[in-house]
Amino acid sequence: MSKRSSRVSVLAAAAFGAALVLQSCTCTIKEEQQAMINSLRADEAQLNTSIAAAEADLAKISKELRGRQKEVQDCSQKKAFVQDKLNAWPTIWPDWTPTTTGEGGQP
Repeated sequence: MSKRSSRVSVLAAAAFGAALVLQSCTCTIKEEQQAMINSLRADEAQLNTSIAAAEADLAKISKELRGRQKEVQDCSQKKAFVQDKLNAWPTIWPDWTPTTTGEGGQP
């Protein structure tokens, strides 16, 4: 037998042996692993539901907050108007001059 044919036969035997080893190794999921996967999937579904509920609550609260901020802004504008008029008292209207009145509102 020549060196070349012995090399070919060794390579063929190695390839055949590798094929047998690879064929006999099958990846199967054990029952405990499958139970863990199922449990994790259930947890994922529950968490996704919780996230969706939290996002809905956030949207609702954000809308309410915007409404409250608008109310505060309106109130601040009204307060500023009244404060401006109080600071200008008694001449709130520049074209009006207060007069002393008697009984019944007559001068």
